[in-house]
Amino acid sequence: MKRRKWTVALGIYAAMLLCGCSLAVPGAETEDGTDRLIGVFITDEYLDLFDMDSFLQDHASRLIKANEIQIGKASGYEQKLYAVIDKKNSENISDWDISFGDVEGISFFAPCLQEESGEMVRLPVYSAGISDSNTNINVTDDGEKVSLQGTIYMVPGQMDKNIAYYMNPVYQTEDGRIYLTGGSGFSTSGESGEGVHSTTTLSGEIKLTENERATTEKSSVAVSYATMHRPVKITLYQMDGNHQCIKEQEYIPGTLPESMEMEPEAAYLLTETEKERLSGERFLIREVYDRREDDDNILKTWYDLGNGILAGQETTLEWK
Repeated sequence: MKRRKWTVALGIYAAMLLCGCSLAVPGAETEDGTDRLIGVFITDEYLDLFDMDSFLQDHASRLIKANEIQIGKASGYEQKLYAVIDKKNSENISDWDISFGDVEGISFFAPCLQEESGEMVRLPVYSAGISDSNTNINVTDDGEKVSLQGTIYMVPGQMDKNIAYYMNPVYQTEDGRIYLTGGSGFSTSGESGEGVHSTTTLSGEIKLTENERATTEKSSVAVSYATMHRPVKITLYQMDGNHQCIKEQEYIPGTLPESMEMEPEAAYLLTETEKERLSGERFLIREVYDRREDDDNILKTWYDLGNGILAGQETTLEWK
């Protein structure tokens, strides 16, 4: 199957979170053998994991009538695509790389992994195509609730280029293996304004029995799809108290530095982002960043990953 090349490497870049996950803990078993939903893996092509050979072999001895096969009944013939964990010769879990072989896409899941010390850690695994991400873990005596939320920003009119996005559920077994199954797709077409157009949510729940105590683990993942016109140029103007420009800097989107020292006389920063519509028409978006010295002193810009998806880049503004 021909697969579109993504410029995003599957990466692990979020902080590790201690959790009440009972994965691999002796005595903790699911009541019905159900695996945990831990997130999704988003691809731009449908993953055909249906095992036709097993299906035909299983039914070769009898005549298959139309009313004998119902929708959803063939799901038992869907193969699981297991992830590969490359530890990179490191005991630090944050250095590990989790991928699905040669299948490329956007990772958005949070598995439970076991450190050398035996401590269970939930590690968010997000690719650059996931923006505005949020991981919420709530642990009580009754169990654990994990929710993931994120947004995919895409250039309008992607359907004109034969592009769709498929949200494939990712699960983790009781013994720690990670796998995905085929999911449903989403697409957009035509010129449109910027904003959120759709949100898809998956949820799962399993019952656990640990040391004769029953608990419930709930999980959900919500992915919003939003359109954003492609940025083509970013210009920064450092302005003084008299609204005069004292320094001008021009960047290609995605090339801004991690931090930027502001001029001593700078009172605020004016950003000018040139964007391009589907028709080729260009327009400007301007924003103002005031002098401040708190944790929110972040300039956020956007760039095209090369696959119709936009990623955010953050630059810390260092005021003198």
